[in-house]
Amino acid sequence: MSLIEKYGGKDAKDDLIRGLSTGELSHRFEVIREYTGHVGGRNIIGNTLGTIFFLPWIIVGAIFVIVSFFIIFNPHGESEAPFFLGCCTLILGSGAATIGISAVKGSVEEVTNPDDYEKYEVTVYFNRHEKYIAEVKVILDATDKDIIGDITFVEEISLSSKSEIFCSYQPGSDGAVRPDYNYFIVSHGDVSITLDNHNYLNDKNRMKIAEKWAERLGVKIREPLKSTTFGGLTF
Repeated sequence: MSLIEKYGGKDAKDDLIRGLSTGELSHRFEVIREYTGHVGGRNIIGNTLGTIFFLPWIIVGAIFVIVSFFIIFNPHGESEAPFFLGCCTLILGSGAATIGISAVKGSVEEVTNPDDYEKYEVTVYFNRHEKYIAEVKVILDATDKDIIGDITFVEEISLSSKSEIFCSYQPGSDGAVRPDYNYFIVSHGDVSITLDNHNYLNDKNRMKIAEKWAERLGVKIREPLKSTTFGGLTF
Protein backbone atom coordinates (compact mmCIF):
# COMPACT_ATOMS: atom_id res chain seq x y z
CA MET A 1 0.00 0.00 0.00
CA SER A 2 1.38 3.41 -0.98
CA LEU A 3 1.58 6.33 1.43
CA ILE A 4 -1.12 8.15 -0.53
CA GLU A 5 -3.46 5.17 -0.15
CA LYS A 6 -2.58 4.78 3.53
CA TYR A 7 -2.70 8.41 4.67
CA GLY A 8 -4.06 10.50 1.77
CA GLY A 9 -7.26 12.50 1.69
CA LYS A 10 -6.17 16.12 2.18
CA ASP A 11 -4.44 18.30 -0.41
CA ALA A 12 -1.71 19.53 1.94
CA LYS A 13 -1.19 16.06 3.35
CA ASP A 14 -1.01 14.51 -0.12
CA ASP A 15 1.60 17.11 -1.12
CA LEU A 16 3.64 16.29 1.98
CA ILE A 17 3.42 12.56 1.32
CA ARG A 18 4.59 13.02 -2.27
CA GLY A 19 7.46 15.19 -1.12
CA LEU A 20 8.56 12.68 1.52
CA SER A 21 8.29 9.81 -0.97
CA THR A 22 10.25 11.51 -3.74
CA GLY A 23 12.63 13.55 -1.60
CA GLU A 24 11.44 16.75 -3.32
CA LEU A 25 9.47 18.59 -0.66
CA SER A 26 7.41 21.60 -1.71
CA HIS A 27 8.78 25.00 -0.68
CA ARG A 28 5.47 25.59 1.08
CA PHE A 29 6.48 23.20 3.85
CA GLU A 30 8.79 24.48 6.55
CA VAL A 31 10.42 22.39 9.24
CA ILE A 32 9.41 23.59 12.70
CA ARG A 33 10.98 20.90 14.83
CA GLU A 34 13.26 17.95 14.20
CA TYR A 35 14.87 15.39 16.47
CA THR A 36 16.11 11.80 16.46
CA GLY A 37 15.71 9.04 19.02
CA HIS A 38 15.85 5.31 19.41
CA VAL A 39 14.21 2.43 21.24
CA GLY A 40 15.46 -1.06 21.97
CA GLY A 41 19.01 -2.24 21.46
CA ARG A 42 21.59 -3.09 24.09
CA ASN A 43 22.31 0.49 25.22
CA ILE A 44 25.57 -0.76 26.72
CA ILE A 45 26.82 2.61 28.00
CA GLY A 46 23.55 3.55 29.69
CA ASN A 47 23.05 0.12 31.21
CA THR A 48 26.65 -0.03 32.44
CA LEU A 49 26.30 3.34 34.15
CA GLY A 50 22.95 2.26 35.58
CA THR A 51 24.48 -0.92 36.98
CA ILE A 52 27.39 0.99 38.53
CA PHE A 53 24.94 3.44 40.10
CA PHE A 54 22.58 0.83 41.58
CA LEU A 55 25.11 -1.78 42.77
CA PRO A 56 25.84 0.25 45.94
CA TRP A 57 22.10 0.24 46.65
CA ILE A 58 22.22 -3.57 46.80
CA ILE A 59 25.36 -3.65 48.93
CA VAL A 60 24.28 -0.94 51.38
CA GLY A 61 20.76 -2.36 51.53
CA ALA A 62 22.09 -5.82 52.33
CA ILE A 63 24.30 -4.38 55.09
CA PHE A 64 21.31 -2.57 56.59
CA VAL A 65 19.26 -5.78 56.55
CA ILE A 66 22.01 -7.79 58.26
CA VAL A 67 22.57 -5.11 60.90
CA SER A 68 18.81 -4.93 61.46
CA PHE A 69 18.64 -8.60 62.41
CA PHE A 70 21.47 -8.15 64.90
CA ILE A 71 19.62 -5.21 66.47
CA ILE A 72 16.19 -6.86 66.52
CA PHE A 73 17.34 -10.20 67.87
CA ASN A 74 19.93 -8.86 70.29
CA PRO A 75 19.35 -10.95 73.45
CA HIS A 76 20.88 -8.23 75.61
CA GLY A 77 18.53 -5.47 74.49
CA GLU A 78 16.56 -4.13 77.45
CA SER A 79 14.54 -1.35 75.80
CA GLU A 80 12.20 -1.00 72.85
CA ALA A 81 14.36 1.67 71.17
CA PRO A 82 16.80 -0.79 69.53
CA PHE A 83 13.87 -2.88 68.31
CA PHE A 84 12.23 0.07 66.55
CA LEU A 85 15.61 1.17 65.19
CA GLY A 86 16.14 -2.31 63.81
CA CYS A 87 12.71 -2.29 62.16
CA CYS A 88 13.45 1.06 60.51
CA THR A 89 16.82 -0.05 59.17
CA LEU A 90 15.26 -3.32 57.98
CA ILE A 91 12.61 -1.45 55.99
CA LEU A 92 15.12 1.01 54.54
CA GLY A 93 17.62 -1.70 53.71
CA SER A 94 15.02 -3.96 52.12
CA GLY A 95 13.68 -1.09 50.02
CA ALA A 96 17.12 -0.02 48.82
CA ALA A 97 18.15 -3.59 48.01
CA THR A 98 14.89 -4.27 46.15
CA ILE A 99 15.24 -1.13 44.03
CA GLY A 100 18.89 -1.93 43.29
CA ILE A 101 18.21 -5.55 42.35
CA SER A 102 15.32 -4.56 40.09
CA ALA A 103 17.37 -1.88 38.31
CA VAL A 104 20.46 -4.06 37.84
CA LYS A 105 18.33 -6.98 36.66
CA GLY A 106 16.64 -4.76 34.07
CA SER A 107 20.00 -3.47 32.81
CA VAL A 108 21.48 -6.96 32.52
CA GLU A 109 18.40 -8.30 30.73
CA GLU A 110 18.46 -5.42 28.25
CA VAL A 111 22.08 -6.17 27.40
CA THR A 112 21.74 -9.96 27.21
CA ASN A 113 18.28 -10.06 25.62
CA PRO A 114 17.62 -6.68 24.00
CA ASP A 115 14.41 -5.58 22.31
CA ASP A 116 14.59 -4.94 18.58
CA TYR A 117 16.54 -1.77 17.85
CA GLU A 118 14.81 1.10 16.09
CA LYS A 119 16.31 4.51 15.33
CA TYR A 120 13.89 7.16 14.13
CA GLU A 121 13.64 10.80 13.15
CA VAL A 122 10.61 12.92 14.00
CA THR A 123 9.93 16.10 12.05
CA VAL A 124 7.15 18.66 12.42
CA TYR A 125 6.17 20.21 9.07
CA PHE A 126 4.05 23.33 8.65
CA ASN A 127 2.28 24.53 5.52
CA ARG A 128 1.36 28.16 6.13
CA HIS A 129 -0.75 28.44 2.97
CA GLU A 130 -2.96 25.47 3.87
CA LYS A 131 -2.70 26.04 7.65
CA TYR A 132 -1.70 22.41 8.02
CA ILE A 133 0.80 21.01 10.52
CA ALA A 134 1.95 17.41 10.84
CA GLU A 135 4.32 15.41 13.01
CA VAL A 136 5.99 12.70 10.92
CA LYS A 137 8.18 9.80 12.03
CA VAL A 138 10.68 8.11 9.70
CA ILE A 139 12.57 4.92 10.58
CA LEU A 140 16.29 5.47 9.91
CA ASP A 141 17.70 2.16 11.12
CA ALA A 142 16.29 -0.99 12.70
CA THR A 143 16.95 -4.61 13.51
CA ASP A 144 14.10 -5.43 11.13
CA LYS A 145 15.54 -4.10 7.88
CA ASP A 146 12.13 -4.26 6.21
CA ILE A 147 10.83 -1.28 8.20
CA ILE A 148 13.75 1.05 7.44
CA GLY A 149 12.36 4.07 5.61
CA ASP A 150 8.81 3.55 6.89
CA ILE A 151 6.92 6.82 7.31
CA THR A 152 4.25 7.32 9.98
CA PHE A 153 2.05 10.35 10.59
CA VAL A 154 2.13 10.65 14.38
CA GLU A 155 -0.26 13.61 14.61
CA GLU A 156 -1.72 16.19 12.23
CA ILE A 157 -3.84 19.31 12.62
CA SER A 158 -5.73 21.47 10.15
CA LEU A 159 -5.40 24.74 12.05
CA SER A 160 -8.50 26.84 12.64
CA SER A 161 -9.96 29.39 15.06
CA LYS A 162 -10.32 26.56 17.59
CA SER A 163 -6.60 25.77 17.59
CA GLU A 164 -4.57 27.03 20.56
CA ILE A 165 -1.02 27.53 21.75
CA PHE A 166 -0.23 26.60 25.35
CA CYS A 167 2.82 25.91 27.47
CA SER A 168 3.23 22.68 29.41
CA TYR A 169 5.49 23.56 32.33
CA GLN A 170 7.42 20.82 34.14
CA PRO A 171 9.27 22.15 37.21
CA GLY A 172 12.81 20.97 37.79
CA SER A 173 14.21 19.24 40.83
CA ASP A 174 15.78 20.91 43.85
CA GLY A 175 19.40 21.88 43.43
CA ALA A 176 19.00 22.20 39.63
CA VAL A 177 19.75 18.50 39.13
CA ARG A 178 17.00 18.60 36.52
CA PRO A 179 16.07 21.99 35.02
CA ASP A 180 12.62 23.40 34.39
CA TYR A 181 11.08 22.47 31.05
CA ASN A 182 8.63 24.59 29.07
CA TYR A 183 7.04 22.75 26.14
CA PHE A 184 5.17 24.97 23.69
CA ILE A 185 2.35 23.00 22.12
CA VAL A 186 -0.31 23.63 19.50
CA SER A 187 -3.55 21.78 20.15
CA HIS A 188 -6.87 21.27 18.43
CA GLY A 189 -9.38 19.28 20.44
CA ASP A 190 -7.56 16.25 21.82
CA VAL A 191 -4.72 16.41 19.26
CA SER A 192 -1.47 18.12 20.30
CA ILE A 193 1.88 18.69 18.59
CA THR A 194 4.97 19.97 20.42
CA LEU A 195 6.61 22.92 18.67
CA ASP A 196 9.70 23.52 20.80
CA ASN A 197 10.92 23.59 24.39
CA HIS A 198 12.94 25.87 26.64
CA ASN A 199 14.40 25.56 30.10
CA TYR A 200 14.15 28.38 32.62
CA LEU A 201 11.58 31.04 31.63
CA ASN A 202 9.74 33.72 33.53
CA ASP A 203 6.12 34.56 32.71
CA LYS A 204 7.08 37.48 30.47
CA ASN A 205 9.44 35.47 28.27
CA ARG A 206 7.01 32.56 28.22
CA MET A 207 4.32 34.85 26.82
CA LYS A 208 6.70 36.31 24.22
CA ILE A 209 7.46 32.86 22.86
CA ALA A 210 3.77 31.94 22.83
CA GLU A 211 2.95 35.14 20.92
CA LYS A 212 5.64 34.32 18.37
CA TRP A 213 4.13 30.89 17.74
CA ALA A 214 0.57 32.21 17.71
CA GLU A 215 1.50 34.74 15.03
CA ARG A 216 3.48 32.23 13.00
CA LEU A 217 0.74 29.60 12.98
CA GLY A 218 -2.20 31.99 12.95
CA VAL A 219 -3.83 30.60 16.09
CA LYS A 220 -4.83 31.97 19.49
CA ILE A 221 -3.14 31.64 22.87
CA ARG A 222 -4.90 29.56 25.48
CA GLU A 223 -5.93 31.23 28.73
CA PRO A 224 -4.24 30.52 31.01
CA LEU A 225 -1.15 29.96 28.91
CA LYS A 226 0.73 27.75 31.37
CA SER A 227 -0.34 24.34 32.60
CA THR A 228 1.92 22.67 35.16
CA THR A 229 2.74 18.97 34.94
CA PHE A 230 4.20 17.30 38.01
CA GLY A 231 4.32 13.62 38.89
CA GLY A 232 2.13 12.73 35.92
CA LEU A 233 -0.59 15.19 37.01
CA THR A 234 -1.51 18.35 35.11
CA PHE A 235 -2.99 21.37 36.85
